[in-house]
Amino acid sequence: MKDLEEDRAAILAVVDAETEAYLQRDYDAWEKCWHDGPEIRRIHSHVGTGVTVVAGPEIRTQMHRLLSENIEWQVPEAIRRENMNIVVSAEMAWVSYDQIGDMSSIPKEMAGHYHELKILHKIDGSWKIACIVGTQMRIDHVRAPLVEVDETARLLWMNEAAQDRLPNHPMLGLRANRLHAAEPDAQGELLSAVDWIAKVRDRHTPCVGEDAVTRAIALGQDDTGLAHICWAILRDGRLLITFDDTDRLERQLASAAAVYGLSQAQEKLARHLVEGRDLGAAAAALGISPNTAKTHLQRIYDKTGVRAQPALVRLLLNADRRGI
Repeated sequence: MKDLEEDRAAILAVVDAETEAYLQRDYDAWEKCWHDGPEIRRIHSHVGTGVTVVAGPEIRTQMHRLLSENIEWQVPEAIRRENMNIVVSAEMAWVSYDQIGDMSSIPKEMAGHYHELKILHKIDGSWKIACIVGTQMRIDHVRAPLVEVDETARLLWMNEAAQDRLPNHPMLGLRANRLHAAEPDAQGELLSAVDWIAKVRDRHTPCVGEDAVTRAIALGQDDTGLAHICWAILRDGRLLITFDDTDRLERQLASAAAVYGLSQAQEKLARHLVEGRDLGAAAAALGISPNTAKTHLQRIYDKTGVRAQPALVRLLLNADRRGI
């Protein structure tokens, strides 16, 4: 038991020392924490840059460049760890934890929040890092409201944007701690989408990208005539509902325009129609005549094969929908 406690303390000391060397940009101190061999790895999944894998000697080359050269980069002012887990055997150990970096000089939604796994070897009596895997959770970097639910739409978690917006949302809210759409048809679509995504998640099909596991739900129009939309999505293995997401709506309409061959002017008109404006209001917002707007709409109908605005909205919101 004493040896195990000593090993745990030594392992944590190495983890702390490597982090401190990183923060202080001290390459020599960082290098002392790492094993040297062709089998070592640094694997990171980052929201902005995707997955990177660095192996063997290239790790030291990369870190020397980052820590020793005059390169502008942003280092967290402080780091804390949560949910620490340590497993130790005679010559190998692994440590996993959530690591949160305090980077107050950048927006809060881009804070450095990772889950890290470090694998260490005991070499000549000393623990050395042989592999690090860091994953940055995408949902921690979303500005739009996000609500996590279970397969019955029961609330599990909300980000700050959802906490601020959901109590005042005209078409979406909570009822008995479950997410609920005000319009009956929208409620049926919401529950159907949640159930479908839950089943996809349970099947765990890695050949299916998360972007395909998305369903758009038209929530209807509020008292001012503004249309509202939410999306049921799968991200980081979590079933989420997002709304008031203008960036997602822009991407979805751009995808629909590409699918149906809409011109830029037709796409702009479609955006206003999806937001609940009638043809006259859309024309005024675009600064075009009602006749021009009517011509654009007729051409949109010809390209999409529908003849009514509600049907058009449903079609555009699901233009990139794929069966799984």
